[in-house]
Amino acid sequence: MIFQKNPTTKFFYLLFTASLAAWLFWALPTSCNQDPPPAEPAGSVREILGADETCMNCHADYTGFATAHDPQVIGCTPCHGGQPLETEEAKAHSGMKLVPGNLSDVHQTCGAANCHGDIAHRVDNSLMTSMAGVITVNRFVFGESDTLSAWAHVQQLGKEHAADVHLRQLCASCHLGAEKTHPGMVNESSRGGGCIACHLDYSQAAYFAENKKEPAKRFHPAINLKVTNDHCFGCHSRSGRISTNYEGWHETKLEAESYGGKEGYRLLADGRIFQKIKPDVHHELGLECIDCHSAKEVMGDGNRYLHEEDAVKIRCGDCHFTETPPTAGYEELDLESKKIMQLRGANFPDARFMIGMDTEEPIWNVIIDQNGQPKMVSKNSGKHHPLLPPADICTRGTAHDNLTCNACHTDWAPQCVGCHNTFDQEEIAFDHLDQQKVQGKWIEHLGEFFAEQPTLGVVEEGDLKKIKAFIPGMIMTVDKSGFPGKEQSEEIFQRLFAPVAPHTTNRKGRTCESCHQDPLALGYGRGALGYKSDKGKGRWQFISEYANLPEDNLPQDAWIGFLDFPKRTSTTRPNARPFTVAEQKRILRVGACLTCHAGTSPTMLRGLDDFDKTLKGVSERCVLPVWE
Repeated sequence: MIFQKNPTTKFFYLLFTASLAAWLFWALPTSCNQDPPPAEPAGSVREILGADETCMNCHADYTGFATAHDPQVIGCTPCHGGQPLETEEAKAHSGMKLVPGNLSDVHQTCGAANCHGDIAHRVDNSLMTSMAGVITVNRFVFGESDTLSAWAHVQQLGKEHAADVHLRQLCASCHLGAEKTHPGMVNESSRGGGCIACHLDYSQAAYFAENKKEPAKRFHPAINLKVTNDHCFGCHSRSGRISTNYEGWHETKLEAESYGGKEGYRLLADGRIFQKIKPDVHHELGLECIDCHSAKEVMGDGNRYLHEEDAVKIRCGDCHFTETPPTAGYEELDLESKKIMQLRGANFPDARFMIGMDTEEPIWNVIIDQNGQPKMVSKNSGKHHPLLPPADICTRGTAHDNLTCNACHTDWAPQCVGCHNTFDQEEIAFDHLDQQKVQGKWIEHLGEFFAEQPTLGVVEEGDLKKIKAFIPGMIMTVDKSGFPGKEQSEEIFQRLFAPVAPHTTNRKGRTCESCHQDPLALGYGRGALGYKSDKGKGRWQFISEYANLPEDNLPQDAWIGFLDFPKRTSTTRPNARPFTVAEQKRILRVGACLTCHAGTSPTMLRGLDDFDKTLKGVSERCVLPVWE
């Protein structure tokens, strides 16, 4: 007689297996210092969570795993694949993934249905995987698209169009889909790797073991939540240079040969030389990238965003506030936040969790403690940082209601003007998607680098007009005449500024004069902006430091002309713009007052409350500007 399993019994068996896995996941201690279990007898098959494996016959003595990914709990094949029922080494390793976690096979490894399938889906749609904004803006700059905001994916870049080839050669290594093909710890040159781009944690012991310095010991790198700034550095030291900015390093045009270990300079692994300027205040306090940026921001929340600022939901006001924002209790946290807290051993009895201004969701590491004190908890170190309110001048009156924190508190921003791109069919380039050398190369001829306070501009979000920091994203020419099949005699010229978050925050903020009397802040470029009184009438005059370019008759570093507004697209975002002429006049009107009254004087402080009312009370000695 043949007996069949009862479906109900099978269901309860699966439920028990899943419950056991969950209990092991949460209940086992996180220490990795326990003695390894003895190796399995040769030829034996071990059942782990209902699946048979022979891996432990040879690998039982490996240590270094994080508890949640210990093979004693989940096995080896869920990550590495292979043939789990084979007992011979060659057969067992057939089809094995030496480096798991790459997005090309993530749904068979980390993103399997019984592991992190929901997160793998989110990562697939994230900007760090797609590079949608970079691609779309680049195509616009090359004259191959008429939109600045569209969905695009780096893996779909072609080889027929100049813009896509430009990206394949110069930009396409920095995305999560780039393959990590060999084991190795994260460093300055690291690119891609999917899940392990962030979650690979090499202990010193694992590094020594892999490099044959401790052959008697067998250590495995951990896969855990210890995401450090080093994990971000490889990609984010490029483009906007956020990682280098944050640590206070500004790129120079010095050659590696002339570096010579100069004090105050740093040689990166890729040969670029950086000069020490000033780090972000949060870096000085020991905060890491993930202390501000949540799992949903970094890995994506499932939505397809077109630009970086759309995906980033954290706001300065989530930590720095005058009135306590709404809070939530532990029971109101989402399941992912609770899991993260448990894995990190974060326990805040009786704490309340801040609710994000934009997300309207609790932020698990920003709390009101049992004593009523607001704090941020560093995710890796566990250190508690008191949260300071904004200065009175930041919130006084309504004059600065549209001013974002980064417009005022950005200490410096990396800026570059005068870039020129040409294509040389005789040169050899490297295609980062195909991972091979190709004939024909895009060459960037760089202009001048600056580390100065940013230009200011406007980003319109519905009915809101927010003043943010901008830098010259592209004041450049593109010569496509050498690109095969796209011969043309004229160069493309672009003057586009980009909204940025430079990550160079300072405590003090800009002075009033650095906004209202600074031509760079207003978009005119570097030069002399002066206010002169003639027969009771005041007039502003601007003399540029740079000559006008023939392409648009504007100074090389300018965004707009003096008391003018561009007639063509001038930003890398469709909802961003420089100040209108009316806005420039209003800003300069305040600047005229600052020629006599200090920014912290009673007169100017009253102006923060109601500037128009303050103007009505001016004395006969005050000379206001005229604009004819």
